[in-house]
Amino acid sequence: AALALVPFLGALMAACSGPPVASMRIPTVAVAGGGDARMQLAKVGLYNVPREQVRTVIRGALDAGIRNFDFASFYDNEKECGAALDEWFKEGHERSEVFVTTKVWTTDLGDPDTALRSAEISIDELGLGYVDCLMVHWPMPGKHVAAYQALQKLVEDGKAKCLGISNYSPQDWDELMKVAKIAPAVNTFENNPMLYRQEWVEFFHRNGMVVEAYKPMQRGGPVLACLTVADIAKRLGKTPAQVCLRWNVEKGNVVLFKSLDPARIAENVGIFDFQLSEEDVRALDALTTEESLKEAQQHWEKRRNGTPAPWGDEKRPESRRVAEEAA
Repeated sequence: AALALVPFLGALMAACSGPPVASMRIPTVAVAGGGDARMQLAKVGLYNVPREQVRTVIRGALDAGIRNFDFASFYDNEKECGAALDEWFKEGHERSEVFVTTKVWTTDLGDPDTALRSAEISIDELGLGYVDCLMVHWPMPGKHVAAYQALQKLVEDGKAKCLGISNYSPQDWDELMKVAKIAPAVNTFENNPMLYRQEWVEFFHRNGMVVEAYKPMQRGGPVLACLTVADIAKRLGKTPAQVCLRWNVEKGNVVLFKSLDPARIAENVGIFDFQLSEEDVRALDALTTEESLKEAQQHWEKRRNGTPAPWGDEKRPESRRVAEEAA
């Protein structure tokens, strides 16, 4: 099955074109529904990044050539993210050089108006004029479809270039597509050699979507200490992290990673100058067990049914930008 993706990967890499000069070594992929938008195959997320460290992380990513960023209301640092990018723009860069994603959390999926309000707060706090991709963060049963439908207005109004989904299974996508006027262009979900969601990856690729893999290294988990990964890394002269990231790229996925260390961010970008052999890919595929898939399914069911945000169980507070201007 892994070998069946080789033609897809070849087509994907052939479609890649050169982004801005500073990031030429990071290939890009076209984003359906986003006009001529392209997204780099490497993306930096700001989950669990303290507000006071946001500038360091974003500047480190930009210096490493990253132009693709993952934000969310749940991360509770969007104002700082927007400010860090705005500082970079003022140095002579264009808004069109970066691809920005944000997401609406489960506490704001209770009704369509609340979902729309949350997205508008994110856009306001970021202060970038628009976002490139706006997502529903989790497919909350009985709620996510109506929330997604409400977000379509922001594409029509030019406040979002395209819509996406996060943590959606093929079944959730089927439910959504029965009523969606604007098809989602991207789906992001956990995927790594010890949790290879092969069915999901292949399904969403077949349906023309960009797949983003988060936790591609299990947030520094067991996959980095695995002997299979370590042996491949040693032979290739790469780090275990780079091997795990490259594995996802060779599945045709965008890799979404996070680090507080600019040096580590730069290291993680160094995955486009080598390839894994077919034997390597098969060995890494085999690291996923039925037990790991079962555990992931249990976690997924719990998360999609709602998790408190940094602000609690209620809908998110008013925009911090507006509150500060009113003070």
